[in-house]
Amino acid sequence: MDKQQADAIAQAILQPGLDEREKMRQKREARQRSLADRRLVAWVTMPGFAIGALVAYWTGHRFAEGVVWGGFAGSLVGWMLVWWRRRRSAS
Repeated sequence: MDKQQADAIAQAILQPGLDEREKMRQKREARQRSLADRRLVAWVTMPGFAIGALVAYWTGHRFAEGVVWGGFAGSLVGWMLVWWRRRRSAS
């Protein structure tokens, strides 16, 4: 057996492991991106809660409704930011 045949056999044995490692790395990167996106949305939603509560207080509406609607608006803005960041990085 010469060196070229030995390398071919070694590559055939190791290749499935390398493919699995690459798939695992891609999944890990996707999970990390997803976590970062969700953290960004959470950071944008928090001030939305507070702003909604203040607006509800000032306008005489129920506090809980202000928190819910403010959180909803903050979450919407956060997901729009995530979409914009993904679109910008893809370009």
